Amino acid sequence: MPASTFSRCFTALGAAALLVWSWCAGAQDFIDPNLRWRTLQTEHFTVHFAEPQRDQARRAAAVAERILPRITRILRWEPKDPTQIVILDSADFSNGFATPIPFNLSGIFLSPPDDGELLQNREWLEMVLSHELFHIVHLDKARGAPLALRNVFGRFPLLFPNIVQPTWIIEGLAVYNETDVARGYGRLENTHFEGMMRAEVARGLRPLAELNADGRGFPLNRNYLYGSYFFAFLRERYGEHAVIGFIENYSNNIAWAPVDSNPRRSTGKSMSELWPEFEDWLRARFAPKEGAPSQEGEILHKAWTIFSPALSAGGQRWYGQGDGYTLPQLVRRSRGGKAEGVREVEQDTRIAAMGGGAVLLSQLEICDNYNLYYDLYRVDAGGSRRRLTECGRNRFAAPLEDGRIAAVRVLQGVAEVVMLDASGKPLRTLYRAAAGESLTGLAAKGESVVVTSLRGEQWSLVEVSGAEPVVLVSDNAIKHSPRFGGSADEVFFIADYGKVYNVWSMKRGSRALSRWTRSLNGVRETSAPVDGELLLVSIEADGDALRLYQMPGAPLEQRYAASLSGRPESQAEPPLATDDKAYSPWSTLRPHNWFPILVLGEGMFALGFQTFGADALLKHQYVVAPMYEFNQQEVLGYAEYLYDGRHSIILNREMVVKSQEKDEGDIIAYSTKEQAQWVSLWRHLALNARFYWGLGAALERERLHNVKLGVNSAVQDERVVGLVAGYDSRRQQWLSEGPSQGMQLRGFAETSNGLGGAFSGNVYRGDLRGHVPLGRSVLGLRWLEGWGQPNAEAFQLGGLFSDDFTFTPRLNQREFALRGYGSGEPSLTGHRARLWTAEWRMPLTDVDRALMTPPLGINRISLNVFADVGAAWERGGSPDYHRGFGIELMAEPSFLYLFGWQARAGVARGVDEAGKTQFYLRAGRSF
Repeated sequence: MPASTFSRCFTALGAAALLVWSWCAGAQDFIDPNLRWRTLQTEHFTVHFAEPQRDQARRAAAVAERILPRITRILRWEPKDPTQIVILDSADFSNGFATPIPFNLSGIFLSPPDDGELLQNREWLEMVLSHELFHIVHLDKARGAPLALRNVFGRFPLLFPNIVQPTWIIEGLAVYNETDVARGYGRLENTHFEGMMRAEVARGLRPLAELNADGRGFPLNRNYLYGSYFFAFLRERYGEHAVIGFIENYSNNIAWAPVDSNPRRSTGKSMSELWPEFEDWLRARFAPKEGAPSQEGEILHKAWTIFSPALSAGGQRWYGQGDGYTLPQLVRRSRGGKAEGVREVEQDTRIAAMGGGAVLLSQLEICDNYNLYYDLYRVDAGGSRRRLTECGRNRFAAPLEDGRIAAVRVLQGVAEVVMLDASGKPLRTLYRAAAGESLTGLAAKGESVVVTSLRGEQWSLVEVSGAEPVVLVSDNAIKHSPRFGGSADEVFFIADYGKVYNVWSMKRGSRALSRWTRSLNGVRETSAPVDGELLLVSIEADGDALRLYQMPGAPLEQRYAASLSGRPESQAEPPLATDDKAYSPWSTLRPHNWFPILVLGEGMFALGFQTFGADALLKHQYVVAPMYEFNQQEVLGYAEYLYDGRHSIILNREMVVKSQEKDEGDIIAYSTKEQAQWVSLWRHLALNARFYWGLGAALERERLHNVKLGVNSAVQDERVVGLVAGYDSRRQQWLSEGPSQGMQLRGFAETSNGLGGAFSGNVYRGDLRGHVPLGRSVLGLRWLEGWGQPNAEAFQLGGLFSDDFTFTPRLNQREFALRGYGSGEPSLTGHRARLWTAEWRMPLTDVDRALMTPPLGINRISLNVFADVGAAWERGGSPDYHRGFGIELMAEPSFLYLFGWQARAGVARGVDEAGKTQFYLRAGRSF
């Protein structure tokens, strides 16, 4: 492989290695290095936490130590080194992550779930640690050749066999493990989960090739859903040993992914043979029973997502609606009228109706750059929005008639109910949950405030507005989304009595529970009843349906509560009584892997190695690949360091052979190229308006070495320092073709004055990119403007470049793509430059299919029609615009179920002087 090609490969590999940690839900974005981080050590874990989370960290450590032995016994594997666990209280959602590279690392978000498939009778920390620690041990496991090689090369990614398989297998095993049938724990015992699979069976099951591809289709949690039920089927049909054998056999693979043949040893059948059996098993298990209900209510609207329905006293129907391509809309619909979009909102915004045609929103927003918290906003009838809280963490809110607001917020994993005034200012705390207790909804009317609560494996309806909490009902049925009826005497809520979510109610002072709906798959969300109507969002197979439900004159069913008072004490794990110390990155920052580099050819003989690493908080990340070329005694290599995603240093030195002896192949001439860049950024982040500013420096040098003559000469010597600033409001949705709305503006002011390079002068550059949604398609627009002094390096248009991926803005960029023209044309070179680009990007189809032999797949195929117009000229002259037009097919191929990228094959035609027809294949986007 030529040295220049080799170096570029390692540049790309370095960036890819740094992305390893970004696959964990962008975890580094939620870790604030400015907090006081602490570390505690147990036998099997090193737990890192910000100082306010000390109690939660000690409790998590105790839960982890209790859970781990069962997992290691099942998997017959125990990691060699302690697992790093990071405790996070920086997001108002429930999640966790796990990765075995560069070391075993798991992150746990303390915020407990309040809706959906994660609701169950199990305390949140035990649930999430059961799932993530299974990932850690499973992905760490290896035997045979991979383990032997790992003992030599360390934690190199391809030496972890269980990473290289479809996501549905990885996630399915973890969900299967988290399930405890006897105690009703885990998603396989979850009512919502069962409702989703029931909907899948009724609609028609997804084929195996689609699951393998892990595309954009419904259901969005299909990896967890299909994967976990597959292993439940495997256990039931072939025995527990078949599941263990499945894992054991796969842990011996290297550089391949025998997904199809892997089950043969433990079941006697391939995956292709097992899958039809699995589908038949699902159909039998979820076949509709005789007399089973249908989904009830008139369908008002169907969409990719519908959430948080609310009815106002005037009969207006409110809800959030998303199409998967642009930001969701807050929608208002009058009785007998048409739906109208009021304004954009975030996904999973919570909506509560207020008087005067207004609504109260609980909506996610970035807080202090590192946190994602719910805040309150008041939206009036005209759509104008007023923010009521800043970093308030008010995930549920219920307005009262006098203007006050009752709200639920979760701080450090502990929920509390607070009363706010009309402006959002806290007045007093009504209730503080016990450790391990979760609050899953809030209702308020008059002076009464009611919450749904999970505590000690019991779900309760609790009134919290008095001097002492009053338990209205407490039992094992999951409860959420409480709503008051016409008076404060009756509370409606969603519960899973009978293992289906329906709307129930309870009247104060009565033991009777009344069921008002008869849903097939389950009610996911409900409004409060108004004039005998309910707005429902039900569990569906393809997207969401908003249903208008006329309540019957009498309940469909009544049952009597087993308990009207009292509930168990919290069963939260007692915290470990252990000391902690100040966090230090050094113990995890050391290299944990290496891999040799060998370059032979073109008269070169070079040896080196590559390693990469990070610390446990993912703040420090690096790639190092030094290399030595023996024939010409040149030091080569690549290095990159990134801190907090904002400060980066990149160094690269490569060797390119220019000419060789015809017979012996000895090098006659070669060049060495050196590149270096440093950029530091500061920023202010919001979801829809992100600003940054910073400074940096860059160097690019090339020297030509004539070996025979012993002469060295400078070919290139560029040195700049500069300032950068930018604004970014781009948003990308689940189905959209890249960014689908918003704009990005970047400005650069660079100088090479006094730096001793080949150029001396100032250069200014502005780059504006906009994205306009046009239904499912996107119109991408770009305007680039450059101005340089006469002695500065000139701009150059032409070529077919893709945007280089960099974590921070790139300095000293003077070449820009103008498709249909070659690079280096004199007519496209100058100290002034202007470039306009328009691209119409249209998804054609989501193939979403992946083969098992060979393990190749493809997801989306899109069409891109473009026009480029650009000019480069000298000061005092006038621009001579050159036009290029073309078409591209963009595709998302994958390999080994793991390495996906975007490729584009296109044809471009330049129609002005020096224009030509170009056919090309490139990786990445044009911009």
